[in-house]
Amino acid sequence: MSPARRILETVHLTFAGLWLGVLVMTGSAAAVVFPAMHKLDPRLPDYAGYSGEHWLLAAGHIAAPLFWIADAIQLGCALICGLTLGLIFVSPVPWRRPIGSSIRLLALFSAVGLLAYSLLVLSPRMNRNLAEFWAAAKLGDTPAAEAAQSLFNADHPTATSILAATFVAVLVLLATGIFTAVGSPPPARGQQRPSRRLETPELAR
Repeated sequence: MSPARRILETVHLTFAGLWLGVLVMTGSAAAVVFPAMHKLDPRLPDYAGYSGEHWLLAAGHIAAPLFWIADAIQLGCALICGLTLGLIFVSPVPWRRPIGSSIRLLALFSAVGLLAYSLLVLSPRMNRNLAEFWAAAKLGDTPAAEAAQSLFNADHPTATSILAATFVAVLVLLATGIFTAVGSPPPARGQQRPSRRLETPELAR
């Protein structure tokens, strides 16, 4: 493997690992913040006129910035992973592992497609409904707040499924990337593997 290829593979796998770590931490943060706030059951003075569950408001104000940061990091990782993998595949060497390389490409396209749908379609709609929920709750308009909350909650299962599917796609991307980057590729057509048999000692001839 050439030095340039090593650098590209290292950068690609590093950012694929970062992408995977961001997905894990995002899910973990949500799994910790919301139950903790539910248990604390706080009352928020700025939302005194809202008769709904204040713990959801508190947890949402903590989790929302974490999701925005996670989305930004995911976008950066997707761009770098896509660019480095494209440069790697300019060379014919990866295709000497055609199955692993094909799975690698499919995993990247799947992860990028899921992220694009989340960033361009799902997240803007959920953020809009979340902002309306917060605004109505702050004004004490409980019916309007609950209507916006219902719209937000309707998209929540889809968001969870996309997060899980993106995790699987990035995990496959990282695993197949390690497999195709480590070790010697199979010989090209017309070439033979070097023999590993030991030569006959001179005295035994």
